[in-house]
Amino acid sequence: MKLRVLALIFLPAALLQQAAWLSAAGRPAGLIPCAVYGTDDRVDYYQADPVLQKLADSTAALFKNTDLDLDEDSGLYRLRPLSLKDKYNLRNGQRFGLQTVGALCSAALVGDDLILTSGHCLKPDPQGTDCERVRFVFGYAVTREGETPNAFSADNVYSCKEIISQRVQNETSNFSCAGGACGRRAVAGPGPDYALVKLDRKVKGRYPLAVSRRRIAAGTRVVAISYPSGLPVKVAGDAKVRSVTANGYFVADLDTFSGSSGGPVFNAATYKIEGVLARGGADYIYGEGTPVEDPRSPYSHKPGEASVYPQDGGRGEDVTLSSVFERLIPKTAMERALEFRVPDRVPRRPDAVPAINVPGGAGGALQPAIYTPPPAAGPEVIKI
Repeated sequence: MKLRVLALIFLPAALLQQAAWLSAAGRPAGLIPCAVYGTDDRVDYYQADPVLQKLADSTAALFKNTDLDLDEDSGLYRLRPLSLKDKYNLRNGQRFGLQTVGALCSAALVGDDLILTSGHCLKPDPQGTDCERVRFVFGYAVTREGETPNAFSADNVYSCKEIISQRVQNETSNFSCAGGACGRRAVAGPGPDYALVKLDRKVKGRYPLAVSRRRIAAGTRVVAISYPSGLPVKVAGDAKVRSVTANGYFVADLDTFSGSSGGPVFNAATYKIEGVLARGGADYIYGEGTPVEDPRSPYSHKPGEASVYPQDGGRGEDVTLSSVFERLIPKTAMERALEFRVPDRVPRRPDAVPAINVPGGAGGALQPAIYTPPPAAGPEVIKI
């Protein structure tokens, strides 16, 4: 009997194949942004693998409403033309230095109208923004070499309806919110940092991502998709989990920056979200001799550059574990498709069966018969 599963036609064939063959990455002191580990592995949307492009399509950049100007005539929201180099006073030649910036944080679509991000991106966290003043923008991406995205169709800009759940635990904050009520605890060091937001309407043309329901292990390869330093979306791979804590987060050597907070971190093998970015090492260093890390006033120092650590050096990035929030997120069609598995054992060569007598053969000789099992049934595509 043919096996029927809900296979997503929007995923490239490569993703369905891999999914089928899986075997069973001025701010408070406690909220440090992230940096580069080893080689800078960030790439623009147009440079990324097609599968990762599809995942990036379902991520969003968070902007303050005052940073986006609506052009009534064209129906476009326009981003003010401020480059990474100019905002952060960086030296010439820094990667992505001439691209526009403006995003506050990053996020992932995990339901028709559900957004997953970092808790500290939103009030009541001291460095957060009131949810009603945040705009969630899809499609902030460099889709071809040399372009600089600075305008968004109103169809790709969404607002916050409510915060469903929020949790922030770090060196300066420790609170949780649900149903509009918040409770505070004594500051207790780093821990979970996430928020689940309901948008003003369902998102069109993009597909809710899959969330991992299993605890990740040290050594797992991971990929981050986010908006580092407020830049257009970047894909950062070639990273692994260094350690998994008992405090609701794991540490990885991902190349991410301030603005990446809330960005989804995917298992490089399963394409499921293992967590959201929360904290990390310093972004930029300025001056000579004893450099200054991420000063509040970059232009009071000589131009800076990205902070680079050895691949296994630095503090790493803290990523809130999906196990902290996965019960709040219903299974998506993508998640169900990625759960499809072909049996682990696939014959590398035909299996031989006992020799059989070939009627009419010379002298009644026995001839070995080779039986090649039919390939395992793949998912039957059901359009949705």
